[in-house]
Amino acid sequence: MVAPDDVALARAALAATRAVPAVADISRGRYAIARTHGLGGAAVEGIHLAHGPGGLRVEVHVVARLAPLPALAEAVRAAIAAALRGRGAPVAAVDVWVDDLRPAAAGAEAP
Repeated sequence: MVAPDDVALARAALAATRAVPAVADISRGRYAIARTHGLGGAAVEGIHLAHGPGGLRVEVHVVARLAPLPALAEAVRAAIAAALRGRGAPVAAVDVWVDDLRPAAAGAEAP
């Protein structure tokens, strides 16, 4: 089922994820494309929303900079949960998939 505001929620989750310093990029998913579909053909890649009895279950796929992955995943979970709860959407779980790693550019420091 697609709720009319799913694309708006997915875009909010995407923006929150991109704001996490250790996230280099968003991934479509390695083995299956993670995508949230909306009305009128709108879609957000890298974020999949599923509605359940406890609230939204969010799946996000990221390309990470070299950083401790458990801390990265927790930062992404917290950012998405805060962004969606701020829009009135209850969040049951946020599953973070690290699909790839991107080393820091020459001369740049890892977060």
